Amino acid sequence: MEPSPAEQWGSDFFGGLNDFPAEPVAFIGQVLDAMAALPAFRDARQWVLGNLSVPSGGAILEAGCGNAASHAGLHAVVGPRGRIVGVDPTRAFIEMARRRSQQEGPAQAVYEVGDIRALPCKDGEFDAALCDKVLIHAGPASAALKEMLRATRPGGSVGAIEWLPFFVISATDAAALTAFNAIFQKAVYDYNVSANLARHFRAAGLEKIRTQAFLAHTDSLDDPPWRAFIVQQMPMFIHAGLIEEPQARAFLNDVEVLNKAGTFSASFIVQAATGVKA
Repeated sequence: MEPSPAEQWGSDFFGGLNDFPAEPVAFIGQVLDAMAALPAFRDARQWVLGNLSVPSGGAILEAGCGNAASHAGLHAVVGPRGRIVGVDPTRAFIEMARRRSQQEGPAQAVYEVGDIRALPCKDGEFDAALCDKVLIHAGPASAALKEMLRATRPGGSVGAIEWLPFFVISATDAAALTAFNAIFQKAVYDYNVSANLARHFRAAGLEKIRTQAFLAHTDSLDDPPWRAFIVQQMPMFIHAGLIEEPQARAFLNDVEVLNKAGTFSASFIVQAATGVKA
């Protein structure tokens, strides 16, 4: 007997955040805010929202909305008469999203618990649907995109933002840097999904597919949110067994020394895609 679609689903540790203590979940929420403010992710989000062509007063779905770090951008697109719906499996993130919505408006914003691969939405309910840093954590991409298409009206658009968590970092300890980058290969569900967005969009039946890449780069570890990325998450990675503590300490010592000397640099790639539902 073939496994059901639900049995074929997979996710990384983000799929189990409902079982985590409150403190690490709150910290991950802070990291999501920091990532949303990073110019590469901000520019990718603006590019996607611009290409979705959602009319003022329209309806937009964010599948895997996290703590609604994108709320202000979505509000700017649909306007005060528009409708925003956000869905995420983590209850704590939805509570954060609802508080953000109350603080920032508009009234027609709803955030609820749900899975991108089984969205609690009607067929053709939205002018557009998007996901941001979700396909890397939960999949397969075919299941997620199928649901996003189902929830989008004919002629509407679908968008995705993803990143390749391979950090090009100045380092004198190559072994420690390799161990650091290996964290993300172990930790995420679909490490290479960002490079394959066009293929996944085409397989889902989307048309007029467009892609764009954005470079995240810094020359200082102290530029937000790079210290959060590289340093502050390390205790969680060690606790999860994703890196040995001696390797982690060697890596952090290396980048701190380079940063103090003014010779630190770090980069990674963010990629985005949009397509139109036939």
